[in-house]
Amino acid sequence: MFSIIDIDNRTGERSPWVMMKVACVILTLIISVAIMAVCVMVKFATDIRVEERARELQPAVGRLASGIAVVALNENSTVRAAQRFPYIAAIASNSTKSFSFACFASVILYKWVVTSAHCRRRGALHRVLLFSDFAKNLTRTFPILFWRIHHEFDINSTIPFYDIAIAKFNVDDTRFTIKPSTFDNKSVEDCEASVWKTVSAMDRKIYLVNDFDTYSVKIAAASRCYETYGIQVDESMICVDLSDHDDCFTHEFGPIYSEDKVVGVLAAKPKDCEVKYAIFTNVSFYATWIIKLTAY
Repeated sequence: MFSIIDIDNRTGERSPWVMMKVACVILTLIISVAIMAVCVMVKFATDIRVEERARELQPAVGRLASGIAVVALNENSTVRAAQRFPYIAAIASNSTKSFSFACFASVILYKWVVTSAHCRRRGALHRVLLFSDFAKNLTRTFPILFWRIHHEFDINSTIPFYDIAIAKFNVDDTRFTIKPSTFDNKSVEDCEASVWKTVSAMDRKIYLVNDFDTYSVKIAAASRCYETYGIQVDESMICVDLSDHDDCFTHEFGPIYSEDKVVGVLAAKPKDCEVKYAIFTNVSFYATWIIKLTAY
C-alpha cells in the first residue's frame, strides 16, 4: 500500500506519478476555493439587486413621488377640490429607468381603476397614484397587478373606439381607506371635469402638481366633435364642450363625473388651445363589460 507521498526506496526521491497526484489534489482545492468565492460574490450582488428592487417597489411616498414628479407648486393647494374627488387617480409608467406620469383614471370597486386603453404601454410597469393625504399634500402609489383592455381596442387606429381599460392594483395596507367612484349604465346630462393639474417641462415631459380644479362641462352634439376631429361619435363616446373656459386643454386631464359617478375617461384631447371640444369614452356604455371582468 502506498501513501500519498510515496518515496522511491532506491533513490529516496518522490516518484513522478505521486507528484502528479499531489498536484491534482492541490489544483482541485484551488478550483473549489475559487468556485466558493464566485458563489459568495454572486449571492452578494444578487442580494443588492433584490434589496434595490424591494426599495423601488415600496409604496413610500417621498422616493416614488419624487421619481414620478408630483411637484409642489402651490403651498395652499385646493384641498376642497381634491376632497371632492377622492377617487381620482393618476397612472405612471416606467418607459425609461424611472416612473413618469402617463394619464388619469378613476378608482372603482375599491381595488380597480377605470382608464383609457391608450394609457397602457407595452413592456412597461405601471403604478396607480392617489392623492391620499389632503392635509399634507401627499400621494401614495400602488403597483398594478394586471390590466383588462377591451378586446376590440386598436392602439394603431386614429379613431378612439373601445378606448377603455380597467386595471387591478395592489393595496397591501388594509389601514388605507379608498373611496371608489360609482358607475352604472344610465346616461347623464350634466357633469364635471376633474383636473389634477399638470405642468410641462422643457423636455415636454408632463409633471403632476399638488393642485386640483374642477370645471362644469357641457355634453355637446356629436356633430361638434365630428367637425373638430372628423370622428363620428356614437353612443360609446361623449363629445364634451369646454368652450366656457379660457384654459388650454391640450394636456391630459381627469375623468368626468356626475356627482360621485364616473361618466367618462379621456379618449381624444385637443391638439391646440383653439380647440374647445374633447372626446371621452362613455363609461356607462361599458358598465356591463366592467362588471363582468371584475366579478372574479
